[in-house]
Amino acid sequence: MVAEAVAEVRGSGGFRRLATIAYVALYARITPVNIDVLSNCAPVLRADPYSLDNDALAESIEASRAAGFDAVGLWGFHVMFGGDDAARVVTDSGMPVQTIDAALGWVAGASDEAAAEIDGLIALADQLGAGVIHATTLAPKVELTAAAEGYAQIAARAEAAGKVLGLEFLPWTGIPTLAVANQLCEDAGPAAGILLDTWHWVRQPGGPDLDLLRSLPAHRITSVQLSDVAASTELEPEPEAMTARLLPGDGVVNYAELWEAIDHIGATPVVAAEVMASALVAEGASSMAAKVHDACRAVLP
Repeated sequence: MVAEAVAEVRGSGGFRRLATIAYVALYARITPVNIDVLSNCAPVLRADPYSLDNDALAESIEASRAAGFDAVGLWGFHVMFGGDDAARVVTDSGMPVQTIDAALGWVAGASDEAAAEIDGLIALADQLGAGVIHATTLAPKVELTAAAEGYAQIAARAEAAGKVLGLEFLPWTGIPTLAVANQLCEDAGPAAGILLDTWHWVRQPGGPDLDLLRSLPAHRITSVQLSDVAASTELEPEPEAMTARLLPGDGVVNYAELWEAIDHIGATPVVAAEVMASALVAEGASSMAAKVHDACRAVLP
């Protein structure tokens, strides 16, 4: 059963109270786009975001809070493998956690291993209060039939736990576009959502696909991550994505048309900064967080 929650949603007859997360995700229509909570992907403030360093984790969360972010997104392995001290760092910070990254094992198909992985991420999300779990793959080639079965498996487990998923498409992988991500979601149930990262949105093969985005059901877009993209670069896609993103508003992302499309479908995603930029990291977590926060606020609808 989907965990119950109570929400107020504006409808033609005024406000009505709805009982389940799944119902809100499927049918809520809130216009215009209204982003009350701006989150930050805290790990990308770190010089080495892949290290298990609880002091750096605490610093990145505190820098996000001090900059004015309302919540954070976390990479699950920092807490899952960082021990009880890592969990205390997060809970003692007082910062709400909106998202957890990332399920990876599902892409090879439904399996006991994929089920165990998502169950661990669900348990962590429950512990930290997060409602959205991201999923992705780094594999350059993907067998889409198997991947669809795997995504449906973890989406069903997420739905049963009252969570939703956000599938992140990466242009250099076997899930390179919004279209491929959507294909994997179509028969995977209401918890099978997509994470739309604005860097990937622009750099996906063929570029932004507004027609497709405007055709999606409201519940399909569960997360949006904000950064910006240079008009041109000599870097390959993966190193550019990991080290050379721009602050929102400093590149070619058309935020006005993006927000219009999200408003058009009635999506209510979690919205977070994810600016992976070596030059900003070198300034320190506090300076980077402040610049990222202010830039994000400037492009919000």
